[in-house]
Amino acid sequence: MKLIYDKRVFIIDSYIYIFKSFYYYRKFYKKNYILLVIFNLIINILIYKKPTNIILVFDSKLRNNYKKKFFINYKSTRKKISKIIINNIKNIKKNLKKININYITLKNYEADEIIGNIVKYNEKNGFINYIYSEDKDLYQLITEKTFIIKKNNNLINKKYILEKYNIKNIKQFIYLISLIGDKSDNIPGIPNIGIKTANKLLNKYKSINNIYKNINDINNNKIKYNLIKYKYLLSICMKLIKIKTNIKLNIKNNLYFRKKIKFIYVKKIYYKIKKNFFYKKFTNLNINYL
Repeated sequence: MKLIYDKRVFIIDSYIYIFKSFYYYRKFYKKNYILLVIFNLIINILIYKKPTNIILVFDSKLRNNYKKKFFINYKSTRKKISKIIINNIKNIKKNLKKININYITLKNYEADEIIGNIVKYNEKNGFINYIYSEDKDLYQLITEKTFIIKKNNNLINKKYILEKYNIKNIKQFIYLISLIGDKSDNIPGIPNIGIKTANKLLNKYKSINNIYKNINDINNNKIKYNLIKYKYLLSICMKLIKIKTNIKLNIKNNLYFRKKIKFIYVKKIYYKIKKNFFYKKFTNLNINYL
């Protein structure tokens, strides 16, 4: 699929790339490798995508997230963030300000919720969204105007999601993950319901509400018993998975429109990347396009 070049906003789920670089690239490179990985991505977008705007989104501290109030174990298996990462985040934000790239963090909210609200705002105002992320929760945001870009520049669209998960519409993605759970976020799902069983239920009944309206028609007694027993848990799972898109961001309008980027500073960052990284991916950029 070709990218659409009118009014395009590129949204970066920053922590995905920060953690990836911390746990992988530190094996090979010198200091500031996290900053360099993030700026390599930004430079690639500026050169090859010609965006209307780039926005980086950062999580806030998870301990005060509203989801913790009704499910204390939400993401409880996540490791404590290293001080090295915290210091690098400060450094990234400082450098983003220098080159006039916008970033957002919102107290008590995760990046996917901020991204969800940016996406809905942009769609209403005629923008196309491209989200750089590996987080599958964001699949529920995909529409004809919103896409996910994963590693190796793979573009994830609505058709891909419907085929991959064998569902009829994007809303069913929330139902599917609620039923089967998500280990990465410590969301339990319903015991003994895997993806095949969940697909059968959703293909037949379309939604969670319809499953319970027709609960007596389910022939598998074990599945029926677990659906009844864990009905409240399933409602919690749906709350955890569904991305809120009605948060008041209270952000100035100019956030959505690219300021004049300071390319002199971008070039300095680029040459730092070339100096510190010896991997082809980081040395093949054409800086003359900037």
